[in-house]
Amino acid sequence: MLQPLTTQLVGSYTKPDWLICHHNVTTPYGDSTFWRPKPDVLEQAKDDATRLAIFDQERAGIDVLTDGEQRRHRYDSYFLRFNGVDNVNLGIWSMENRHMDFIDMDEAIQKRLNDAWAPRVVGEISWPGPMALSDLQFLRRHTACATKMTVIGPLTAACRMVNEYYQDEEALGMALAKAINQELQSLDHEGVDLIQLDEPDFHFRPDQAKKWGVRALDIAFKNVLTKKIVHCCYGYAMVGSKKVDSTYKGILEVIAQSKADQISIEYEQPGHTPEILENLGEKIIVLGVLNLGSKEIESVEHITHRIYEALEVVPLDRLHLAPDCGMWFVPRDIAFGKIQNMVLAARQVRRKFGI
Repeated sequence: MLQPLTTQLVGSYTKPDWLICHHNVTTPYGDSTFWRPKPDVLEQAKDDATRLAIFDQERAGIDVLTDGEQRRHRYDSYFLRFNGVDNVNLGIWSMENRHMDFIDMDEAIQKRLNDAWAPRVVGEISWPGPMALSDLQFLRRHTACATKMTVIGPLTAACRMVNEYYQDEEALGMALAKAINQELQSLDHEGVDLIQLDEPDFHFRPDQAKKWGVRALDIAFKNVLTKKIVHCCYGYAMVGSKKVDSTYKGILEVIAQSKADQISIEYEQPGHTPEILENLGEKIIVLGVLNLGSKEIESVEHITHRIYEALEVVPLDRLHLAPDCGMWFVPRDIAFGKIQNMVLAARQVRRKFGI
């Protein structure tokens, strides 16, 4: 049982400059210039970066640790290796029907998305075997803290590939949900304290989310015994300035109908206020209290203020804390300062409640 105001990362942690070439925009699929180390030392470099991410989380006092997603080029493409997918001969990925009106998007990023290439679904989807299991095993060997592992959700996976096999996105999504379920069960059997499905496209594709999203989540979570989270956000902080989107609360209501135990939400950068938390039913809420679009380190006082605001709507035992998502591109000193103050704020509030 996790204590109230448990602290965690959404998934990623800052990636060192010696590991990757930091780009100003999201990197395209299969970008060969992403990794700095030469191929013969790349795996060693990823191991060292992971140890560093674990060290920083422990040093800051984070309660539930991830591996910082140091081995992942992107959170989504890392998992687009299912049987039935062609990752070599790519197709054009369409922005059609994608809801992103809540972002004043940088023109360069808009062009990148409009011209994006993505894996093609050319046959029946099936699970190729464990994809993140070795990452979890490495994490558990290097920390005695509770652990969390993140995996792409079925709706987001379906919306990030070029479908040339299934009749529609729903059919593809259901096939992916079954394959992802096997991935989650492999992590569950290994022993992990939290498993998270990353589902930003619940927000970007609300048409599909409302139609079949919950069914896909529940298939993916079937027979998974550990605590389960769904993360839904506005996208990475650097894509452009964000504003509160009225669609978001409705999507949170949709996710709240699933069998997830917890819902991880973006909160700080768009400037949400506590009333949106009423849309999450009785789920535990992982509240994004750090704005990753700003290099300013939030003060302990600011974070505690945001916690107390949230506690006017949500009981203490249903509130946990995280940054907003996409910490991989934040400079290490700033990332560490942010998570350290988040931990200090959580401890301060816990003390007030005698925890």
